[in-house]
Amino acid sequence: MKKKSILWIFFVVLSVNVATIALAQHNTMVKKIDYMNDELTIVGLDNFAPFSDYVEGDAYGARVLRGAFLKPLLNTLQNHSVKWEPITFNIFDRINLDNLVFQARAGEFNVFIGAYAHTKKFDTLQLIYPAVVSNPIHIISLPDNLDKIKNRESLKDLRGIVVDSEFFDDFSTRKIKELNVEHVATPIEAYEKLFTEQADYILGGLYYNRIMASRYGLDPFLSYSKEPLFKIPVFVALSKTTPKFSLYKKALEEAFENPEFGREVKAEILHMVEDELARNAGIVPPSFAQKPQQKEDSGTQQVEEKPRGHIIEQQQKQKTFDEVLEGIGG
Repeated sequence: MKKKSILWIFFVVLSVNVATIALAQHNTMVKKIDYMNDELTIVGLDNFAPFSDYVEGDAYGARVLRGAFLKPLLNTLQNHSVKWEPITFNIFDRINLDNLVFQARAGEFNVFIGAYAHTKKFDTLQLIYPAVVSNPIHIISLPDNLDKIKNRESLKDLRGIVVDSEFFDDFSTRKIKELNVEHVATPIEAYEKLFTEQADYILGGLYYNRIMASRYGLDPFLSYSKEPLFKIPVFVALSKTTPKFSLYKKALEEAFENPEFGREVKAEILHMVEDELARNAGIVPPSFAQKPQQKEDSGTQQVEEKPRGHIIEQQQKQKTFDEVLEGIGG
């Protein structure tokens, strides 16, 4: 009888140990399972700096995605052990917004950077709320011309320029149609019309035009309105066909609700704009930004090329760029 009891106790202990080992193995396996392990593809709109842009990536002609959202977003995905892959394009590819949205809707891309709310093009995508930063649309002009612009109504009597390479939400697009504006294809065309007095102002993004104008050596000669005419919230959007869509949506929303995420995006914007301004410092402006001035030299008259505009000298203290950035975010 005693022998049977000992055997019974040994059997119970052994069973408990086996069950404990099995449970531990099961728990270990559960921890190793990653429910968000699909590889996400990330895409953005071309020529939409600093929110998203494609820049030369290697010697083989590939262009890679760059933008203010990208680093904070990838950090968030990494925290969830999510694999990611920003899409590259060939240097000769023309990146079409409609095609990108269609492909995202079809599930070929999962994440789209640089979407707008209440804009028909993006109705099929899931915008991640809240928006942590806005695209401020300012009035851009030569310093002397800016005095002509008294208020929003006065724009109707002036000649404006809108660049089609910029992208606006549906609300801003309707408001712009009420103004006397001409559409041009590229920023350089807009700047030329401004400097040759074929236009009084350009309506465009503060960050975008700081960057683009600096690439032509024109940023020091342009003046920007103190307040934006519009502030367009900029979003990251998720394809509704993404596997485990609800899990990714929840993870991204939690990240975007964290104030630190918004601060990181703004810091990236500031870094990207200031980096461009520093890199392009000293670039000689194009000929249309020069005007001949008479200069006496040894009894003969010579023509000297000098910039038409002049560096902004505002009477009131001008806000630093990061102060402006903080005032228009979100």
